[in-house]
Amino acid sequence: MAPRITLSTPQFSTLRRVLEGLVRTLRRLALVAALAVIPIALLFRRDGFDTLDAIVSIALLAPPAIVLFFARGVLQVVSLPDRFRRMPGEGQERVTELARVAGDARTARLRSAPLLLWRLRSSIGSVRDVAGIALPLRVFTPGFLTLAAFAAFGCLFVAGAGLIALIVLATG
Repeated sequence: MAPRITLSTPQFSTLRRVLEGLVRTLRRLALVAALAVIPIALLFRRDGFDTLDAIVSIALLAPPAIVLFFARGVLQVVSLPDRFRRMPGEGQERVTELARVAGDARTARLRSAPLLLWRLRSSIGSVRDVAGIALPLRVFTPGFLTLAAFAAFGCLFVAGAGLIALIVLATG
């Protein structure tokens, strides 16, 4: 049997602050890398901007996108305890709403069907939000962690290349 890891409330609060700080840093890194693509694209434009230049410019936006996706996933994982606390109440609210929609559907006319479908869509969508607990945990799979690490290094590379491109544009 695997050992259980337990955290006290102060420990979790500290971990949460550390992870939120990491997310802020990752977001800044992704923003800097995305903005660094602009001088690179301007440098490409000097010699005529062709299809390959456009593809490279768009590909340079992939590492910041991956880093932002990873940061969002980390925030989702940090918010899991709050979601677990809210789950019983939200589940009961959804069941009540679905029962209400079912009762209205029995006595409804055809012209009110779009409204009933809209209410049903809202309730089912909310149930999907409650049930989607395992989705944020995919952020911590070895493959995605490796991809996020390479993307972070890619962001550093793109930021450096953007700085060099900015210097070349300024001097030339």
